[in-house]
Amino acid sequence: MNSEKYTPSNIEDDQFDKTGDQEKPAYSESQKTESIKIDQVTPESDTEKQIESIRERIFQDDGKLGKREISKIEARRYPKNVNPGQVPVNEGQKIAISQAANDAEKNLRQNYLPGLGIMPSANPKDNFYKQVWTRDLSQGSGSYFDRANPQAVKDSLETVFSHQRADGALPFRVEQEYMLVKLFPGLRSLARPAFVVIEEWIRRRKERPVYEGQDFSSSEDTIPAALISAGEFFLTSQEGQNFGQENYEKIKKAAEFFGQRADQEDGLIEVRAKNPDWADSIIRGGKIGTINIWWARSLRLLSFMAQELGFKEDAAQYRGQFETVKKSIIEKLYNQEEGYFRASAGEDRIDAAASVFGALYLLEPTEAVKVEETLKQRLMTNSGLKNFDPPYPSEQIMWPHKLINLPGYHNEYVWPWVTCQNIEVKIKIATSHPDEAVRGQYKEEAVADLANMAQMFNEAGGAYEIFDPETRRPPNKRFYHPPQNLMGGLAADEGAYLRIKELGWIE
Repeated sequence: MNSEKYTPSNIEDDQFDKTGDQEKPAYSESQKTESIKIDQVTPESDTEKQIESIRERIFQDDGKLGKREISKIEARRYPKNVNPGQVPVNEGQKIAISQAANDAEKNLRQNYLPGLGIMPSANPKDNFYKQVWTRDLSQGSGSYFDRANPQAVKDSLETVFSHQRADGALPFRVEQEYMLVKLFPGLRSLARPAFVVIEEWIRRRKERPVYEGQDFSSSEDTIPAALISAGEFFLTSQEGQNFGQENYEKIKKAAEFFGQRADQEDGLIEVRAKNPDWADSIIRGGKIGTINIWWARSLRLLSFMAQELGFKEDAAQYRGQFETVKKSIIEKLYNQEEGYFRASAGEDRIDAAASVFGALYLLEPTEAVKVEETLKQRLMTNSGLKNFDPPYPSEQIMWPHKLINLPGYHNEYVWPWVTCQNIEVKIKIATSHPDEAVRGQYKEEAVADLANMAQMFNEAGGAYEIFDPETRRPPNKRFYHPPQNLMGGLAADEGAYLRIKELGWIE
């Protein structure tokens, strides 16, 4: 197995195919690597000829030779940024960006509990304390922790995979105190004591795994999220490669379990329950956009991991599945005329998260621009991107959220992590679109979005889980108070900040 450190994978598949390990800048001076983007080399150069030769050999033979040769070429220190130069920001924006970045870094340290992993919240009073959520782990590790704290990712993945069932299922949450108890007014203080008595004393276990279908959540996005987290960890560090090698059979078993629910004709996953993905306050079904885009990404990463570890037949199988799923996503889940990814196949409802990840993972930069323009026109608010347009009708909202007067939890409120993750799409366009004017526009937009989110977090007093779309304030309710610093938003914001800073667009 290659011992080189691979680079993060928040890029579209076509770029990934060309290099096998596309560059995303490191998070500290000690971790910086110089990279060459294949499409940025002068056509007449000897370097391009070498890379063209490597292109033809990637994913052939043992899949390693190409990356070693690319590594040697990278050492020549070719420019990695085709869009250099700082973006002008005023003093207020500069201060806001710096303050939000410092706050995020400080808070993200607290989100890691050694031995357990990365928690959605670091505040003991919040609902999500002393828990690892698989989907939150996937988003947070890829945005930030893979580079900043590999041990935190390792602990988290080991926690999740240690509770794998015999059939291959993985828990969507592993907790060390009862989350549901915290949701009832007056009982919050009993969440930990009750856990100690029931789980530790009676059941003799220190953690409670929660699987899809339990605790009011279907969570059918769990396995794709886990596979993406493991795959991107594998790409990013030696620790990730070690984890992949040691846990490959578990990873494969999880993929086999999840793949059983795929439509044999088009390869798409058709969910079986009522609230299947991260927007779990909404009852919906069919072939969900987010789940299938994440499934495609996980198959692509599995193909790479299997090839690197020497499992060539598995690699070919995953690659074939990926090609089928990607083709079906573009045909059935992507509205090419209007430029957005559907919430589910057969309905014309735009899904922000699906559109962001679809543009990031599956589309060329020229096509990703169409998605960005649609997002700005249909989903942008004072606080960031809404999740859906049109919103879902009342009869499709889960009753517990209506009970606590929070029917708009996913349906109306803004989740900052989606907007911050979308900055990565704008960075992709700004660094790889063929039109210089478009690159310049999206470079400015990426910095502007970063500054806007930083100002909102600073004004509100934290990177809250959800925000009112117009007031830019967290919607505190009688029975629900959003976590003040949700890990997903912090990680996406800090990851975008470090990416932009590394590119030299801000000081």
